[in-house]
Amino acid sequence: MLTIFIILFALVSVGLVFFVLLQVPKQAGLSASLGGGGDLFGGRGVEGGLVRISSVLGGLFMLLALLIDILSR
Repeated sequence: MLTIFIILFALVSVGLVFFVLLQVPKQAGLSASLGGGGDLFGGRGVEGGLVRISSVLGGLFMLLALLIDILSR
């Protein structure tokens, strides 16, 4: 069971790196995203999908890390 979670963790890690690197960087920095208000969590088109996929993979990454820690004890 632990081996399955470790393999899944490795796949999620590679996917997370891939989708984060595909995202277009915001050149204005943190101040512009906070000043936008409604655009902070929203996206348009492909960029919104990439942000959503990255968020889901990040959540899976954390969940699998916790499960692997609990099962390895």
